[in-house]
Amino acid sequence: MRWISISIAAGLLLSGWAAVAGAGVPARLGQPISVDRPDQALFNEAVLLYSNSARRAHGRPPLRADIGLARAASGHAANMARLRTHSHELPVRGQGKLGDRLHRQSTEFRMAAENIAMDKVYRLLGRPISVRSEGCRFTYDDTHEPVPIHTYASLAEAAVARWLKSPKHRASLLSASYRRLGAGIGVDPKGSACGDLYLVQDFAD
Repeated sequence: MRWISISIAAGLLLSGWAAVAGAGVPARLGQPISVDRPDQALFNEAVLLYSNSARRAHGRPPLRADIGLARAASGHAANMARLRTHSHELPVRGQGKLGDRLHRQSTEFRMAAENIAMDKVYRLLGRPISVRSEGCRFTYDDTHEPVPIHTYASLAEAAVARWLKSPKHRASLLSASYRRLGAGIGVDPKGSACGDLYLVQDFAD
């Protein structure tokens, strides 16, 4: 019998931009996220980097990348974006639940877990934003500097920081039972404030 744990992060309600200590970030992860076609491999790499940095800081063994988990996560993220629904369960045949998604990718597991979150295409969360905006041009209220689009690194860093602040997400992220990780991103360019991002990380033993 397989055991599956799930938890949800309401990314629009949680904030926190604290860096995960000790994360060396490759330059390729500093690319702005492509709204039309996000690079799943770069996002997966960034989430793995920050997740393992957090695990090292708490004395946990690192996770290794798993292509089946990454495909399951990216598929779920894309479906959430398409349906504009932030949930672990979706009305998608053969992909409705985490177990279904892992089986669809022929991913073997005894234990599995999933964290999900939402963010914005622009780095609008965690700092005051000016009430004035022009199209997709936003400014920070305190510095009046333009708000940039998320990079793969900044998005993964923010997501991991928020997951660590939530007890259920933290438990999955730091669990010594898991050895593999895959992450995915979905984009709804028509979401409020010029786009919503749907984020998923899947774990397995």
